[in-house]
Amino acid sequence: MRLIALVMILTSLTASSGFAAVAAPGGGTGDQRVEDAKADTVEALVLRFLQAGMAGSFEKYLAEVHPDRRSTADQKSQLMRYEWKRFAGQAAWYVPDPKNPSFTVERRQNLSETKVKLFLKDYKNTASMPRPIELSKWDGRWYVTSNSL
Repeated sequence: MRLIALVMILTSLTASSGFAAVAAPGGGTGDQRVEDAKADTVEALVLRFLQAGMAGSFEKYLAEVHPDRRSTADQKSQLMRYEWKRFAGQAAWYVPDPKNPSFTVERRQNLSETKVKLFLKDYKNTASMPRPIELSKWDGRWYVTSNSL
C-alpha cells in the first residue's frame, strides 16, 4: 500500500515538475532525469550541484549554495576545505551515467514550503543508506543549505 502511494506521489511530482520518470534499477520508479537543468526546481538544483562536483567547478558549486553560507572569504574557504574536497570526489557516486545525468530520490521530506530534504541513492556504495541533501528557498530560488553527499 505504501509503495502504491509512493508511486502516485512520484508520478504527480514528475508530471508537474518537467521531469521524465524512468525505471530505476530494481524495477521501481523514482529515477528522475532533469530535462532542463536551468529550471528553478529542487531537482534541477540537485542536478546542477552534482554536475558542478563531477566537473570539479568550485564556482558552479558555490552558485548553488545558500548565500548565507558563502558571503565571506572565510566561509568560502571553509566550504572549500571541509565540504568541497569531499563532495567533488564523491558527486559521481549519485549519478548512474555521467553522460546522461540523472539521480534517484529514495525519499523526500517536505519540511516546510521553503525547506525540503531529499535522500539520494548512492550508486557506488549500493548497500549504504541514501544520503540527505537539504534545500531552502530564498528570494524565490532554491539553494543547497546542507548535504551529506
